[in-house]
Amino acid sequence: MFNLQSLFGVVNIIEEIQIDNNVYPILLRLLRTKTGLNFQYYRRNFIEGRIKSRMFRTKCKTLQAYYNYLFSDDNEFRKFLDAFNINYTFFFRDWEVYDIFQRIFLRSLKYRREALLGNIKPKPIQLAQFRTKENYLKNLQKKRKINQNTINSPFFNYLKRTSVYNKIQSSRSSFNKINIWSCACASGEEPYTIAMILNNLKKQIQRFPGYHITASDIDNDTIIKAITGVYEEYSMKEITSYYKTKYFTKITQNSKFAYLISNEIISDVEFINEDITKGHKKLEKYDIIFCRYLLIYFNRENRNLFAKIIENRLNPGGILILGKTETLFNKFSKLKLLDSANQIYLKK
Repeated sequence: MFNLQSLFGVVNIIEEIQIDNNVYPILLRLLRTKTGLNFQYYRRNFIEGRIKSRMFRTKCKTLQAYYNYLFSDDNEFRKFLDAFNINYTFFFRDWEVYDIFQRIFLRSLKYRREALLGNIKPKPIQLAQFRTKENYLKNLQKKRKINQNTINSPFFNYLKRTSVYNKIQSSRSSFNKINIWSCACASGEEPYTIAMILNNLKKQIQRFPGYHITASDIDNDTIIKAITGVYEEYSMKEITSYYKTKYFTKITQNSKFAYLISNEIISDVEFINEDITKGHKKLEKYDIIFCRYLLIYFNRENRNLFAKIIENRLNPGGILILGKTETLFNKFSKLKLLDSANQIYLKK
């Protein structure tokens, strides 16, 4: 039986672990030497939380003891990276964002949403399964208001003056593709969601424009998982039955049910293993960039440096989509905030 009191006890023990400021920078240098990752980019409390967690699991009472443990056990570097990487994701996470993404194409192509098969919005009972009743009703009311405000906002009126709008139209009759980048794609749920939406549109709209989806992540293991295309029930928690039926096959894996995504969708995404803090491996620029729930883990200085990398990879008139809890403030004059509820920016 799940023991909540025991869990809180573990959390308290981990929080009480002390970090020696003299050993900390030495430990980071060792981690960087062994993994090739620059941990200085990330917020210190985020890094410390991962270190403390591994200290608890390896029964190291001091940071010096954990440094010695790391130095003598190469397997611990892999375990540290597993604990470090952020892989909280599922298909159609924040479905409103994907609804707006789809509307960009529908509006640009002058295709009526009512004529389209396939609903992005999950049923209320799906959303309620993973929330308390009180919080669910509160969030539902808030999201209805936000979504309606977005629909009625200047966002889509402004869209007509963007290069993305014109490129989607012109790409119908040329080899010029719409370039999309899913930055920090984790195990693939985000880029595959993008691919499913575009594939569904392509099959219903004549002369749908060409597109290319690039997805990158720092963790090679999650990239391998994404290419394999097998997902557990958690990843499917907010996907509609339409998309689940159309693009997945239910299978049995390790005596549990799992879902295998279609090869058609896998082939629509190009995966890259990279540390984006060192720059992007591809030379292309993008029309739409998804970079959601990554900036919140960077410290302030390096957060701005990283955002600059993203900005430079976005075509003028292109669209940047951040996580709902993220913001660029006023530091990036070339990026105009179009939708504050969903943190969608336009590059001037």
